[in-house]
Formats: sequence, C-alpha cells, structure tokens
Amino acid sequence: MTDEERALGAERYAYSPKALARLVLSYEMRELADRAAVGVPTGDDHLARPGEEVRAALDLVDQSQEVLTRAVLFERAKGTSWETIGERLGIRHQSAQARYRESEQAWEAALHDPYDREGPGGRYRSLRLHEAAYAPIGAGQNLDEWAQQRGQGTHAVTGGLPTLPLLEEIGQVLDGLSYLDRDRDKPPDPAVRLQLTERKAVLLDRIAHEEDRPEAAVQAEEARALAAQIRSEIEGTS
Repeated sequence: MTDEERALGAERYAYSPKALARLVLSYEMRELADRAAVGVPTGDDHLARPGEEVRAALDLVDQSQEVLTRAVLFERAKGTSWETIGERLGIRHQSAQARYRESEQAWEAALHDPYDREGPGGRYRSLRLHEAAYAPIGAGQNLDEWAQQRGQGTHAVTGGLPTLPLLEEIGQVLDGLSYLDRDRDKPPDPAVRLQLTERKAVLLDRIAHEEDRPEAAVQAEEARALAAQIRSEIEGTS
C-alpha cells in the first residue's frame, strides 16, 4: 500500500458513519438518475431489439432496490428504529429487520475492514466498502459538481453532511485500531495499522494545539515513533 493509498484509506475516519451512509445513498441515487435519463430519448427506438426496453426498465428496478437498501442503511445510521422503517415499507418490523439486517452487518464490517483478502496470505485485495464511503472527499466533490450542473446550487451534497468533532474523529481511529486486534489468531494488516497510527498522530497534534493539551503532543510523538517502526517493518519485508 502506497502513501497515497494509505491517505485515501484514512479519509473515511474524518466522517461519521451517518455522513458516509448519506454519501453512498446520494451516489446510488445519482446512478439511478443517470441510468434512467439514458432511456428518455426516442431517437434510437428503431434500433432496439424486441424486449430491450423491458430489460432496461428491469435494470432500473434492480438499481432502485440498491437505492432502497442504502436508504435503509442511512436511516439506521441516523438511529431510526426497525419499527419506523417497517412502517414506511408497509411490513412488520421483524420482516424489515430480517430483510436488511445482513446488509447492515456487511456495511458495518466494511467500515472497519474495507478490503476482502484474496490469494496466498491475503496478498490480493478487493474493495468491499462502497467507493463513496472509502474515498468520501472525491465522491463528495463529484456529487456536488453533478448537482450544480443541474441547478441545485454549490455544495448541494457535502454542505448538508453532518460534521464530526475532533474528539469523535480520533475516537473512530482508536476504535479502528482496537478492531485490528479483535482476532488473536489473525494478525492485522500492517499497512492498515500504519495508516491508522499516522492519522492518530495527526489528530493528537491537533488536539494538543486546538484543545491546549500538552500531553496530547507527547502522545503524538509516541504515535509517530510507532508509525516509523511499523513502516520500517513493512519495508523490510517487501
């Protein structure tokens, strides 16, 4: 993992799970809108094969189901109960929970561990966290541009996202570090540990400066020393 990839992978810790879930919902709504817009013109209708419009409409239905799932995940991130979600869906809350609980669990796990490991020793990795949540800065900029082009104003997406206080941000980083050690039989990915440790140092520096807490500066130096050690170990095995 390069330094650029580490920085990219740490972006999400500056956003609350609620903000990330909302970004993903916006992303999927944009995808649905763009796909639906393709079918509006009629100029190529004479070239379409029999049943092609039905197939295209069915694809939109599938995409809308993804939007619905992401809406449920956002509501859950906001703290909405299964009772309320079930009521809006017109089903019992037990049925709503059964339908979407697996998606919620996969989302929460991916926030902590965004990659699937593949190949010998888990060397090859594929992203299982939605790309808008993994790289929220770029996703937010793209969505803002999309909305602005349609006359919805500047920062129409990112302007309404909930902010994350500094202490809550470092709390997420510390939770991420703790999550790495959850399984004693499975050593944590050193690149991810380096990513989080470096971000921890940056945030501790901010706490020392913004909160006037000199002990945080000492902790930041300790985190940087640990990060240097982890980096050296990674480079020694590469």
